[in-house]
Amino acid sequence: MVRDGIRLLLGPAGEIKLIGEAECLAEAPRKFRELQPDVVLLDEPAVAVSSGLRAVSHIMRCSPDARAVVLTNNDDVSYARSMLAAGVRGYVLKHSSSPELIAAVRTAASGHRFIDPQLSVALAVHQPASKRKSNPPSPLTQREVDVLRDLAQGYTNAQTASHLNLTLRTIETYRARIYRKLHLHNRAEVVQYAIAHGLLG
Repeated sequence: MVRDGIRLLLGPAGEIKLIGEAECLAEAPRKFRELQPDVVLLDEPAVAVSSGLRAVSHIMRCSPDARAVVLTNNDDVSYARSMLAAGVRGYVLKHSSSPELIAAVRTAASGHRFIDPQLSVALAVHQPASKRKSNPPSPLTQREVDVLRDLAQGYTNAQTASHLNLTLRTIETYRARIYRKLHLHNRAEVVQYAIAHGLLG
């Protein structure tokens, strides 16, 4: 039933083609070696904490360039960091929407990393200060940086307008400009950009 559900969630993305399924996480590394998919999506059961990490480790040993996306209930920052260190390209929490799961698969397929927006903020807050970049991204004005920071922290346009004492229309203009300048497409990418440039935490 779980695999059927995931298949339905991925259905709207016509370019994603399912080429195989594993009965369980333990079988995933063998299936990966057999099929060599562009992306492997691993569903980590709540009752099998760390089983996903073992499967990822086995897959990465088979192919260091493998692109794995993990779907999990585990929102522990330390565990997520371990997954990312093991080579995971996508880390998605199970309460996320189907568009975010699709975005994770697409992002991993393109060779980039997708982190659930909720967890991205937590990872940024717990990131050692020595690893954060302090310089604001040069393509943006300081006001655009302020707007981007609020967006990355989950503020709505209306909340950002109130916080920065600007009109809603002005915030919408800034938001469109930020997306255009940085070639971003969704809030998850905004969060990842903010983390990469030390704008959170």
